[in-house]
Amino acid sequence: MKSSLQESTALLTERLARQDADLTASERALAEALGRNYPHALLESATALAARTGTSASTVVRLFAKLGYGSYAEAQREARAEVTALLQTAGQRAPVTIGTRRSLQQCVDDALLHDQHNLTATRDGLDMVAFEAMVARIAQGKGRIFVLAQINSAPVAAWLALHLNMCRPGVHELGAGAVDATDQLLWIQPEDALLVFSIRRYASGPVKVAQRFRDVGAQVLAITDSAAAPLAALSHHRLQVRTSNASPFDSYTAAFFLCNALVSAVAQLRHKAVSEALKRRDDLWTDFESQLIVEGPSPAGRRSKR
Repeated sequence: MKSSLQESTALLTERLARQDADLTASERALAEALGRNYPHALLESATALAARTGTSASTVVRLFAKLGYGSYAEAQREARAEVTALLQTAGQRAPVTIGTRRSLQQCVDDALLHDQHNLTATRDGLDMVAFEAMVARIAQGKGRIFVLAQINSAPVAAWLALHLNMCRPGVHELGAGAVDATDQLLWIQPEDALLVFSIRRYASGPVKVAQRFRDVGAQVLAITDSAAAPLAALSHHRLQVRTSNASPFDSYTAAFFLCNALVSAVAQLRHKAVSEALKRRDDLWTDFESQLIVEGPSPAGRRSKR
């Protein structure tokens, strides 16, 4: 059974298929026109859509109410999400996302709707076999785990590396710190693994690094936004995230969700070791914090010097 979130974020084409028997003749004609030209048909106003399909604005409003949309504007936000998912660069997406007049409240609502779609699509499309294989490989204590991302994906990779380091030893953010990524590749062993991100526009760096790992017999675990990403063909296991957004820029909400799920699953498999590591971490924090606190003169002492 689908959750309420999944029901509320179903695409127009799915809603039309479920509601077809309850539509009037004029609504069904409109629905057929929408199905033929979805999502682009929804980028125009309700009045323009009605005129182009030979129906009335009231029929348009009535149809979308029957389909469970709060408004025609809500359906338009969904359509923009579908269109922008097909466009590769921020420059290409800008006219669709910011070329229309929207209030600041609509910007907030658009961002929420897009991320709801991203989360649901990522969860519904999750390859659990690949997820379980990746978690099992990361949870193993053998070898090192190198985490790599470039440009916009870098904050997600940094978050993932930080939290995986609390779950197991030997986690390295590739390219971070004083040692250059090229130098780190000198000592890659077959028991190591690369956990790498590739989100459009696709950079060549992660692909070259992944090829290096494969050349030495190490595993490549990939998180991409498309099966067509160049990195996909080099990965032993791959997970896919949805990144559409209300702005010209990709949303990483679903990527953080997927990384959070990976960390949670790794911690579950290594629960005893993780509990012990976190206890040591708390002790280290206490020790370091006690050394960093500098005692200043007390308020009473300052007053006595007046």
